[in-house]
Amino acid sequence: MKVIVTDEISEKGLELLQKDPRVQLDVRLGLRKAELHQLIGDYDAIITRSGTQVDAELLSHAKKLKMVARAGVGIDNVDVPAASERGIIVVNAPFGNTNSAAEHTMAVLLALCRNVPTANDSLKGGQWQRAPFTGHELKQKTMGIIGLGKVGGRVALRSRAFEMDVVVYDPYISEKRASDFGTRLVSLDQLVGTADVISVHTPLNGETLGLIKAEHFAGMKDGVLIVNCARGGIINEAAMLDALESGKVAGAAFDVWSEEPPASDILKQLIAHPRMVVTPHLGANTFEAQTNVAVDVSREILNMLDDKPVENAVNIARFDPDLMAQMRPFMELAAVLGDFISQLAPENPGKVSFNYTGKLAAHDCMPITVAGLAALLNRCTDQEVNMVNANLVAERRGLVVEQSRSTESQFFSNLITLNLETPQGKRTIAGTLFEGTPKIVKMRDFDTDFTPEEHMLVLTYEDRPGLIGRIGTILGEAEVNIGAMNLGRRGKGGEAMVVLSIDSPVDEETLARLSEAVGARFVKAVYLKP
Repeated sequence: MKVIVTDEISEKGLELLQKDPRVQLDVRLGLRKAELHQLIGDYDAIITRSGTQVDAELLSHAKKLKMVARAGVGIDNVDVPAASERGIIVVNAPFGNTNSAAEHTMAVLLALCRNVPTANDSLKGGQWQRAPFTGHELKQKTMGIIGLGKVGGRVALRSRAFEMDVVVYDPYISEKRASDFGTRLVSLDQLVGTADVISVHTPLNGETLGLIKAEHFAGMKDGVLIVNCARGGIINEAAMLDALESGKVAGAAFDVWSEEPPASDILKQLIAHPRMVVTPHLGANTFEAQTNVAVDVSREILNMLDDKPVENAVNIARFDPDLMAQMRPFMELAAVLGDFISQLAPENPGKVSFNYTGKLAAHDCMPITVAGLAALLNRCTDQEVNMVNANLVAERRGLVVEQSRSTESQFFSNLITLNLETPQGKRTIAGTLFEGTPKIVKMRDFDTDFTPEEHMLVLTYEDRPGLIGRIGTILGEAEVNIGAMNLGRRGKGGEAMVVLSIDSPVDEETLARLSEAVGARFVKAVYLKP
């Protein structure tokens, strides 16, 4: 295998490839665009950082290329769709800086607790003062960690080493994973109400943007400490500033910002606040982390060479073409089911089973399982979960995955059923294909019959006359148009479930109005990617 390195990469990180006799490693830095276009056709893999544009034009010359390896987190310089179109795997190194980020979290927390920045400035300024810099110990304090991923898990272990009690909010992990780290799973409200220190370690996405709001600060202990070394925007920065100004929060340490470099007045005020410890996104800036990302992508190249799973792929590797032709529609159905149930099920799933019945079960259903699993997990992690790495991500999160098949089917020629087991009970969703279009035919123990759409609304309530009208009225007042409705119920006057296809999203205020108007036991807006 021939591998070309086109950007500055840690030499130590490339030793794995240099030592493998099957690999010819060529380091060619500073190549002009035309030169790289001329050379790339001879190589099986390319390793870059941010200096090389791996665009469609370059890939068109890459006749033998099987992998693009980005030695870092971002892939902005790689045209992933163009690579996928050519069957080229794109990998990055999202966790090479895991330890670096965890250590930086503890560094800024300790600096905050012991007033290191201000004491340092005072002494360098010629003053000898001690009393103004009296600090706080971590021992016997409660650490609240939001997000128990790889970084959050390491912070949990380090916090316990400081003899802290650690509680965790993470709706996407199992209770076993939490206990493995010596932590306790709690709700977000419980965490913010009991923790002396709160540290966030989640990806930034639609669910976590502004996750910590003004109302959460109001429920915190007086004198709480806040740390964000994850992503800017997870904590509402205006609310953070208000909490510092009011004294509710004794101090905070931020490494990340909603805009970088910071330019807004709120961010400038936050950074300048005397009780803030701040750094300019240094979480990954260690020599070791730069070596680690090079090691990670080198391992991915060797995994591909050895036909082993590629963990950090950001696109989908190709299956056998004949198998793909048969499985693709069912893979899309499984992905819809996985995405749908991930938004409805209770937190902390411990097990998911994929059951296949009908003609479909005569074939290898593993590609379908992986597609559904990837969709199920893709909302809960800061790495892209796809068909290459879904099983590995599930294992890392403590989620047991099972699969069963039966060619006997009573009502449908083919049926896919997902069962998700959580501490709050089991949730079920089932679907089939009708003329190639996904249909959801069961949710929990309700028989349903609807086509999944981009925006949907699911409600359960005690069936009474007039409630459907109230739902329509409230949505109409919110200017939300109903495209289709499916109603299921167990019997007259029993629990009912209504699933609405709607033309636009429903805001939280409208959801609250709906819940109150019909006495909903459950109400949830669902968004499915087109």
